[in-house]
Amino acid sequence: MSSANPGLAYEDTPPLSAPLRFFLTAPLFGICAGLVLLFGDGVLDSRWTPGALAAVHLFAAGFMLQVMVGALQQILPVVAGISIPAALGVASSSHALLTLGAAGLAGGLAFGIPDAIIGGALLLLTGIGIFLFAALAGLIRSPSVKVTSHAPRDLRLAMIGLAVTAVLGLALAFTIGRGKPLPIPLPDAVDLHAAWGWLGWGGILLAATSWVVVPMFQITPGYPIRFTRWWAPAVLAGLILWLTARSLGADGTSMILGITLMFAFCAFSLLTLRLQSRTRRSMPDTSFHAFRMAMIAMLAGIAALSLNLVDDAGHWSVLAGVLILHGGFAGAISAMLYKIVPFLAWLHLTQAGIRAPNMKKLLPDAPVKRQLKLHLAVLATLSTGVFAAGAARLAGLLMLIEFGWLMLNMLRVVRNWQHARET
Repeated sequence: MSSANPGLAYEDTPPLSAPLRFFLTAPLFGICAGLVLLFGDGVLDSRWTPGALAAVHLFAAGFMLQVMVGALQQILPVVAGISIPAALGVASSSHALLTLGAAGLAGGLAFGIPDAIIGGALLLLTGIGIFLFAALAGLIRSPSVKVTSHAPRDLRLAMIGLAVTAVLGLALAFTIGRGKPLPIPLPDAVDLHAAWGWLGWGGILLAATSWVVVPMFQITPGYPIRFTRWWAPAVLAGLILWLTARSLGADGTSMILGITLMFAFCAFSLLTLRLQSRTRRSMPDTSFHAFRMAMIAMLAGIAALSLNLVDDAGHWSVLAGVLILHGGFAGAISAMLYKIVPFLAWLHLTQAGIRAPNMKKLLPDAPVKRQLKLHLAVLATLSTGVFAAGAARLAGLLMLIEFGWLMLNMLRVVRNWQHARET
């Protein structure tokens, strides 16, 4: 038995400007990450270089967080029935704080400026706090709705993961910027922060979105109900147990739990690939193939993490970061943006009583196909750059073009949406 999509409440969709501001800002952080690689020295030599730390946070706290919070502005009311109060006010304030915070944090890490690290982390936490508080207020006010999908519940679990990730990040910022002691070694705290960001926040949100988006846009069977019922709660429980084991210094238990969590994400990626193989589309489009490559990149990243368990050479963790962040999350996010943004433009035109053009006219497939091909070229070059330093600068140059192109494609949708409104 497979899960069905919940009854989507499109009449509760927020103004287009609420999510769109996040979607259009996000590529700027990818462009900045490209600049770090292009002009930095030895950025990919280690996960601990200033350039690597800056690039990681430009991706995670910049590109990914912008898109994910923007998507939640849209998804929570439509999928989970959570009406965010003062949606535009929450969107504008959280967007400004998240943008300034990510820029400040990344700049502080790149140039070794403690005040910028702490200030950026505080701004990020404040922006996240405003959004989460508004979502909680909406949850309390919203009537409970019975749906057949577990996406609404898992969206809430993802927000718990976001809160934990943000708090751990703030603690690390004060440790790096002010030398505040931690109860556990710094590398362990960094691993906890990264794991909660990857699985507790990004992973659960990607899965919860996939429960709806993959069957809807990729015309696949639904995810099995038994799988969606247990996957996100099990991952969150595993992370809590893993955090406890690492905090208590139980190394053996910690390793077993870590491996189990990696297998859990492998299971999600493999199941998604299996569902895609059963699509009813006669000719899968570019976005479909990009999402498939993102799942493969996730699996390759987990393989690199597994190698790091038996070989402590630093390049395995760097390669895992490249594959998971750029190959997996950036690939999946780009694929979803190319479906979600034209759909939202079409939806808002339709709701306004305007005859909306076909979504393929709002965003033709040709520029999407070329941009996503470049994404794969950047991923290959980045992966090479982990082992050959000279390739990292080339990857940075290509990344500038990749994310600039992504922004231009999003702006193309906005231009066509505005043109349709005026005619």
